[in-house]
Amino acid sequence: MKNCLKLIGKIIFSIILVFAVIIGSYVIYVYAQYHRLPNDIKQSIKNPQTQQVELGKTYKMMTFNIGYGSYPPSFNFFMDGGDDVHAYSKSAVKSAIQEDIRLIKKENPDFGNIQEIDWQGDRSQQVNEPQLVRAGLPDYSSVLTQNYDSAYLFYPVTKPIGKAKSGIMTYSKYEIENSTRYKLPIETNFNKFFDLDRAFSVSLLPIKNSDKKFVIFNTHLSAFITDQKIQKQQLVTLFDAMKKYVNKGDYVICGADYNHALAGKAHPELTWMKEFPTENLTKGMRVVAPTNAPTVRSLDFAYHQKNPKNTFGIIDGFLVSNNIKDLPELLVDYLGMT
Repeated sequence: MKNCLKLIGKIIFSIILVFAVIIGSYVIYVYAQYHRLPNDIKQSIKNPQTQQVELGKTYKMMTFNIGYGSYPPSFNFFMDGGDDVHAYSKSAVKSAIQEDIRLIKKENPDFGNIQEIDWQGDRSQQVNEPQLVRAGLPDYSSVLTQNYDSAYLFYPVTKPIGKAKSGIMTYSKYEIENSTRYKLPIETNFNKFFDLDRAFSVSLLPIKNSDKKFVIFNTHLSAFITDQKIQKQQLVTLFDAMKKYVNKGDYVICGADYNHALAGKAHPELTWMKEFPTENLTKGMRVVAPTNAPTVRSLDFAYHQKNPKNTFGIIDGFLVSNNIKDLPELLVDYLGMT
């Protein structure tokens, strides 16, 4: 009997030891894989255009968080309290990206920003989304900026989200002279593995017969972080970068997903819909946001148009320098609500 108990004890100890080794090895792997790109990285410009923007003309711009092609109305995301982790299928992602392209082509903007565009992402079924977008918009030059490149995240345990390489893209019918990636502050504790890396891009477009530039900022600020100091630091970093160009008299616009309420009701109970600090915005700039419809829904529940249980808000839009005149901004609603 004693020998039997000893054997059982050894087996249990061995199982615990194996699990400890596996968990320890995984933690070492995650720490070893974690990295942040350095600051101030020049970005490559694909399909460069030669026509230059001109003063006194009217142009159209879009900003669009495409949610890596994975958030149809039925989707509810685990980070928001839902159940879904990955996109439903590779074909579903491709179909969603093609719908995004169709929408962009229908609106026919002169410039545009995209956020949450994946390549090499388990969550988006390994679809190369930038490749699809570039093929679908052959008349635009484009700049793809990496936001993050995560290790394999074994979370949630029952259905891990896996690896993700994701970024932001700026596209233009007009010449982009150069584009640069800059780092944003992020949490430095264990939460950094979930917030990953964060960045913004600055693309400079020459203006015909002018020594000024048209400057396009693009970013996607952190959503699921509890440290409000980091959220504030991200905005301060962004505002300080804009100040440099505003003070020179350049024409500055930032189209982004700010994960702050630009207009309408804020929801401070959510980490990603606190009130946007307009009072701290760079002097000489203003907020331009849609008011005809929300730009985001919470993903704790699937979206049902007749009886929605979601929280809605306006977290996407533009920050515009005062030397740019703006027309009313409208949200283009499609597929009910993504």
